[in-house]
Amino acid sequence: MRRAALSAVGGAAAAATPPGRFFRAAPPVLAADKESLLQLRRRTGLPFLQCREALLRCGGDLGQAEAWLQEQAQQQGWSKATQVRGRRAQEGLVGLLREGTAAAMVEVNCETDFVARNSEFQQLVEQAVLGTMAHCRAAPAPLTACTKHLLQADELAQLRTGPGGALLSNHIALAIGKLGENLTLRRAAWLRVPEGDGYIATYTHGWGPAPAPVAMGAYGALVACRVMEPRPPAATLEEVGRKVAQHVVGMAPTALGTPQDEPRGEEEETRLLAQSFLLEPDLTVGQFLGARGALTVSDFLRFHCGEETPAPGG
Repeated sequence: MRRAALSAVGGAAAAATPPGRFFRAAPPVLAADKESLLQLRRRTGLPFLQCREALLRCGGDLGQAEAWLQEQAQQQGWSKATQVRGRRAQEGLVGLLREGTAAAMVEVNCETDFVARNSEFQQLVEQAVLGTMAHCRAAPAPLTACTKHLLQADELAQLRTGPGGALLSNHIALAIGKLGENLTLRRAAWLRVPEGDGYIATYTHGWGPAPAPVAMGAYGALVACRVMEPRPPAATLEEVGRKVAQHVVGMAPTALGTPQDEPRGEEEETRLLAQSFLLEPDLTVGQFLGARGALTVSDFLRFHCGEETPAPGG
C-alpha cells in the first residue's frame, strides 16, 4: 500500500510539473554503447580508453569525438616528435603509384622494421604517395618528352593529400604520436610522359602485399618509356616494362646511356642500356629492348629505402 501511495504521489507531482521544466541530458557513454566505441577505434586506431574518453567529452557524438581525438593525437605527436628527433630512422618503405601516364614514388622512414609493417605506417606512406601524385597532376602535362621532378623532405612535408586535405607534416605528427618512433618523410619523385605514345613501367621489391593501388617495398623503380609502332598489346607493354624496371632495381644503374654503347665490363657499367640484362645476361638492356620492339626508355628513377644519397646540389 505504501509503495502504491508513493507511486501515486510521484505521478501526481509529475503531472503538476509544467512542460517547460523538463530537461534532457546527453546520455553517458556506457559499456552498452559498444558500437560507437568500436567504430571510433576503427576510424582512429587509438586505444579504447582514449576513444571512450572522447565519446564522454563529446556527449556520444561520433564526429566530434573523432575530431577531438585527432587534435589531441596531433598535439601529442608534435610533442613526441621533439623527443624522438635525431634518433636513427633508416627502416621504412618505398611506396609508388601509377595512374595512366603519371607515376609517383616516395620514401618514408621509421626506426624499426616492425613499425614498417604496421598498418598506421603504411597509411602514412599511402598519404605521401597520394600527395606527391596530386603535385604531379598539378604540373603542366608534357607534350613531347618525359617530365621528371624530385622533392626533398621539406617540400614533401608541405604537400597535401588532396584539395582541402591536411599537410603531410600534420599526418606524420599524428603517426609519431600513435607509433612512438621517429618517422621522416625522406624524399619523393614523379615521372610524367606524353599521352598517346608514353608509358611508365613500375616495380617494387622486398616486401609483402600492400593496399591497392599503392605498391610498397624496400626498393622501387619508375621507368619512363615511349611505345613503338605498331603498338604492341597492353600485356606485352606490361611484361617488357616490368622486366626493365626489375632490372633497374636489381642492377642500380645511374645513367641512361644509348643502345649503341659498348659495355665497359659487368662490374663498372652503370649505364642502363649498356648493362648486361638481368634476366637475359647474354644481351644488354638496349639489345633486349631492340629485340622485343615494344618500348624505348627515356628516363628512370630508383629508390632503395635507407640508402645513402648525395646532398641536394652536390
